[in-house]
Amino acid sequence: MAMELERATKKRRGGIDDLPDDLIVDILSRLLAKSVCRFKCVSWRWRRLISHRDHRKKLPHTLSGFISRYCGPLNDDELVSIPHFDSIDGGEEDEEEHRLVPDPSLSFLLGYMSISPKDCCNGLLLCLCCKNSPRDESDYVVCNPATQRWIILPEIDDYDQLATIRLCFDPALSPYFHVFAILEDADGCITGVEIFSSETGRWSHRENGWVDQDDHMVRPDAKSVFVDGMVNFISFRSAIIAVDMEGKKWKTIPFLEQMNCQCFCSGNLAFIGQSQGHLYYINSRNRDSSILSVWTLDDYCSRQWSFKYNISTSQLFGWTNMRLERKYNLIAIHPDCNMIFYVSRDEGQNTLLSYDMDRGEINSICNIRDPFWNPWDPCLPYVPVFMESLPDHA
Repeated sequence: MAMELERATKKRRGGIDDLPDDLIVDILSRLLAKSVCRFKCVSWRWRRLISHRDHRKKLPHTLSGFISRYCGPLNDDELVSIPHFDSIDGGEEDEEEHRLVPDPSLSFLLGYMSISPKDCCNGLLLCLCCKNSPRDESDYVVCNPATQRWIILPEIDDYDQLATIRLCFDPALSPYFHVFAILEDADGCITGVEIFSSETGRWSHRENGWVDQDDHMVRPDAKSVFVDGMVNFISFRSAIIAVDMEGKKWKTIPFLEQMNCQCFCSGNLAFIGQSQGHLYYINSRNRDSSILSVWTLDDYCSRQWSFKYNISTSQLFGWTNMRLERKYNLIAIHPDCNMIFYVSRDEGQNTLLSYDMDRGEINSICNIRDPFWNPWDPCLPYVPVFMESLPDHA
């Protein structure tokens, strides 16, 4: 009986196993990234097909790891910023032919002694790069770590008013990217934005279009989320503020009363991210700082929030009284499933972990390489893209 069952199983699988590699890759290319990732477990053959460098341009990709930085010595008395990549896919990243970031230090960005990652969006990376010479000059550079193509952005006219700078790119919408530079006055209130378009190669200025009764402010390290063609920020004024790629549409999306948890020095103790096409908002609770509440903006046009989860720090760490941005920091939401990533800070050891909100499972990913890492340093989620969206700088 067992032998008959084994033969029947082999017969059923034979139809798939007998397909040529090109046809399997073509079928997989029509699926969502989440499904392709799961199909790595079908067999070693499928895993090799999906991971092979020759097939990467054809297949969709999901979150592969995080780009951060560490301080390395330039000479006896000077440290420089060096980019670093941590994979969430175990040992596969150790095999050279499977590496999604073949040069994690970004040494292909020639002429720079220090490289600081600032933002990452759908496979493109925005960096502030300090030149080898003259030493007091720097450039903003957008690069693709997977293809090692890059472009230097022209100077921002109002650089002295720069509050924060963020990258927006969605290859499903356009092969072009945009960079947003939020400008502020002496009081920290937003006055306008400078928008760089890779299609025109120029910056364009737009006056502040958030014409509410309050002046909006954002943190210098403010995270942005690119959803439905608009870039979103958390304002100090208890709202999400958003603007489109041309600076023509401006939105203010107020929070519900229970979504607020104010901190005098940093505004809302909250985090925004994008998952499964929706804007996610996670905030600490005013009455109980050991509780995180998770919300989604299911209908972007009607600006209606939906409550999703409550997460206790006892689920994340095993005990309560863990305050957001003191003992731990939220880093990202998985783009394809209900999973959050966070860094636990304990006695000088910074550990990157994940928490599956549906299953209640915790996974320790790695220790942050830089022992001096702080909450304002980047730990950027990276989804590789292999389309040629940037010129060959060389």
